[in-house]
Order: sequence, then C-alpha cells, then structure tokens
Amino acid sequence: MRLNDKKFFELAKENKFEAADLYLHRSYSLSVSIFHKEVSSFTQSDSYLVVARGIVNGKFGTVTTEAIDKNTPEFLINSIKDTATIVESDDPSIIFKGSEKYHKKNLFDKNIVGKPISEKIDLLLEIEKRLLAYDKRINEVATLSYDEGISESQLSNSYGLKLKDKTASYDFVAEVTAKDGDEVRTGFKVFASIKDGEFDVDKFVSDVANDALKRLGAKQCKSKKYPVVFDQSTTASLLKAYLSNIDAEEVQKKSSMFIGKLHQQIASKKLTVLENPLLKNYYFRYFDDEGVATNKKFLIKKGNLETYLYTLETAAKDGVEPTGNGYRGGGKTHAGIVNIVVKPGRKSEEEILSKINEGVYITELHGMHAGMNAQSGNFSLQAEGFMIRDGKLAEPLSLITVAGNLVDVFMGIKDVANNSKFLIESGVTTPSIYVKKLSVTGE
Repeated sequence: MRLNDKKFFELAKENKFEAADLYLHRSYSLSVSIFHKEVSSFTQSDSYLVVARGIVNGKFGTVTTEAIDKNTPEFLINSIKDTATIVESDDPSIIFKGSEKYHKKNLFDKNIVGKPISEKIDLLLEIEKRLLAYDKRINEVATLSYDEGISESQLSNSYGLKLKDKTASYDFVAEVTAKDGDEVRTGFKVFASIKDGEFDVDKFVSDVANDALKRLGAKQCKSKKYPVVFDQSTTASLLKAYLSNIDAEEVQKKSSMFIGKLHQQIASKKLTVLENPLLKNYYFRYFDDEGVATNKKFLIKKGNLETYLYTLETAAKDGVEPTGNGYRGGGKTHAGIVNIVVKPGRKSEEEILSKINEGVYITELHGMHAGMNAQSGNFSLQAEGFMIRDGKLAEPLSLITVAGNLVDVFMGIKDVANNSKFLIESGVTTPSIYVKKLSVTGE
C-alpha cells in the first residue's frame, strides 16, 4: 500500500506546522547462496520505510515507521507533535525548499531483476565449478552468493518539492581458500553493478582464485621504515578516514584535525580529490537526503583543503550554503561523501615501483575500526602485501603492522600512479599512491 502523502500535508497544514517533509523508501531484495553444489540460502524481501518530520513551534518532530495503512498520515502527524514537545535542542530546524537545478538521470535497468531465478542459480553453480577447477590448490569455495535489489526513494515537502530516485543493482560475492601443504590463504572478490550484462564470469573467477593464490608463501619482513606504495583499495581506506575530518560538524565540535585549515595545505601537492555523486555508477545521487542538489566539487586540490561538508544544520550555524552532503543515519542527518575520485598521476605503477630499491607494497589493511583514530590521525594496522625489491614486486608479506599518522602519509605522498580503479566496496575511484617512508613492523 502506498502512503497518502497528499493527506499528510493537508493534516500538517491543518495542525499549523510551519513546514513538513516526507521521506519514503522502498527496498526490494533477492539473495541466493551456493555451498557444495547446493542452494544453502534463498531470501526475498520487500519493505517500506517512512520518515516524517515537521516543525512545530520552532522545534523538529520526527517519526519513523514501516507500517503503512489508511491511518498512517494521522499517526505521523500526532507522533511529530508529540516528539516536538520534548525537544530541548536549540539547533536550527530547517526544511529545505529546494535547489534551483537538479541533475536528474534515469539509471534504472529493469533487465537486472527480470531474469528467472533458475538462471542465477545455474550461474552460481558454474562459478563454483570453475573456481574449484582453476588450480588444484583451490580447495574450498567458502562463500558464493548473488544479490539483486531495487531501491526507490521519494522526498517531498510542504513547499511543493518532490524528488524521486530509483535504481536496480546486483552483486556477486565469492570467497575461496587456497592450500599448499599446511599453509592456507583466503581470496575474496565482490562485483556489483547497476548495468545488466557487465558481469564477466572468466574475470571474476580469475580474480577470486588469484587473490588467494598470490598470498601463498607469505612471510614477515624486517622491521624498519620503508618506502611504501599503497594499492587502490588501501589508499581508499586511508583516504576515507582522512576525509572524515572535513565534516563541518566535526570542525564545529572541535574534534577535527582540519579546524582552521580551509584553503590551506593538508596534503602533498600531488594529491587532488573530488566528490562526484553524478557519476553513472552504483553510488549515483542527484539529491541528498535533505533535498539539496548534489554537484561535482573539489575536496582537496593540489594538496589544499577546498571545502568542509555541510548539512542544512551545520551550514546554518556557519552562515554558508549546504553542500549537498546531508544523509540520514541513526535518526539524525550527518555529512557523507558519495563517489570520491582521486585524480590520477602520469606515471604507471610499474614506473613508480621501478624507482624503489627496497620497499613495501600494501594490498590489505585490517582493523581500521580498532587501529585507526581518525581524529588524531594516528594508526597502527595489521597489513598484507609484497616486498618491493629492485623495482619489482617480490615475495608476499603477511602478519606485518603498518603504523604512522594520516597527515604524515598524505603530506608524504611522493607520487600518484595512473592506474585508477573504481572500488565498489568503498565508493572510491583511486590509483595507487607512493609514500616516502612509513614504519613497518615484522620479524
């Protein structure tokens, strides 16, 4: 059943709300997993979420529900009135009237969810078969699943704003183990897309299997400071932690490393980072959860911090315009970044590696939540990767620890490669980066 949004806004007017808005989200999903040639799990779900807000006597009232019937509009109005009476915060209450221009695009591909389930199960069985036949050292397919879904959102308010977005997506996830003697290593791969026909079975199988095989024979390196090259995925992990400090709320709370750093150097001049929510990929957004239009913008330009990220609330506090980065989570809107893009350099990764006599190439970082303090920038993380010897990748490494400070890492960038890669797990498009020196602990 669809919510009668017209009735909701009529009731809001009758109850003398200063303004009101509705966020409606429908989520359909299908998930199937294979284990040892059999379907181990199969689920389908179709759910609705309604978030309603209203300003009553200058205070925000908010309510969330998953139940929709003919009485829902009245329930929402009464709940908003009740919650507004207990709000003690003096934070500004704002419902956005709308941006002058929105860059709307239709990226919904109906073919993603139009195929028989039997075809998807047959494809998973074929992938499992190919993985086990790829190399005799691949001894187990621990995880193999397919997911598809439709995400449909609508944001409307009492000012007449009405925005809609609908996307379909699918993903394949696989994890295998490779065994050589007593040594066992794990390989993992995620593929996701919003376009039907992009999945390449041969490449997926090769990527998963080789991710495990290349780790066999790993050992520790000697403990000392090395030149370090971070691959695309580890660069993305460090960058997302670093960029959490450009949230204007963190700056206002005095808990950011970048207080007073706007338009000042915070990284090497080799580094330029943009946000581009309008890229036609898995993370496309043309409006944020507050109804503000999104746009491509520089975050860091040649090492200089170009902007903080503002929601309606934090923008009002600083007397500036919102940046289109307001996203809901946990009942509150926070600043988020969609589609981070690092500008690639001119050199290939091979050219950069060729200049390093002895160094470390990092491909995995573990324990980001426990070992990373994004506010101070200090980190100590278990890592995996490869030694760099005489300009080339050498033996694999495991059980090593990389430690330092994010400011030192990004200020210490010596070069940026040209091997940009879109990482579906993080929503970051980035090449590898070469950092002058970093402490690596091993044997």
